[in-house]
Amino acid sequence: MFSNFNSSIWHALWVLLPLGALVYLLSFFSLKKGHCYFFDPKHNSDQVLKDEGGDFEPHAKRYQDLAKLAITLSAGAIAFLINFLVSDKASGSVFAQKVQQVAPIECGFFGSSIALLVLFMVFQSYLYEQYCHAPDHNTYTRTKYAFSLTLGWTGLLSFILGFAWLARNVFA
Repeated sequence: MFSNFNSSIWHALWVLLPLGALVYLLSFFSLKKGHCYFFDPKHNSDQVLKDEGGDFEPHAKRYQDLAKLAITLSAGAIAFLINFLVSDKASGSVFAQKVQQVAPIECGFFGSSIALLVLFMVFQSYLYEQYCHAPDHNTYTRTKYAFSLTLGWTGLLSFILGFAWLARNVFA
């Protein structure tokens, strides 16, 4: 069914672009209009959150550790696919032929996951530095928040979709 669609790395973008647009729109419209957001609970105007106190760094570490894990596994998946394709095993069985057919789009999914999650980590760090150096801590706007969420979620969804697509096309 998707054998022709699996033949290019770029076909992954045909799947991910609408998915990313949907994630952005859902994120953007779920956030309050004309509002800036606080990274650190201690800067929040809500007294419950203010009483919690604390900084964003522990949260950022969890987000970035998850992104690093997905990046590492995506890079490993790409390395496995390339190694499988150049080895002698790639010529015989039905399984090998299925992997050969799906490998281009899989590299697109996993490569997109790596790119999006690296951009997420860089963008999040940049926005947090910008936020920390602003006197009123009002730089993290609805648009920036939605874009940050889009990079992170689309990167993770691309990672998950890569393995799901592989399973669907190789084991079905």
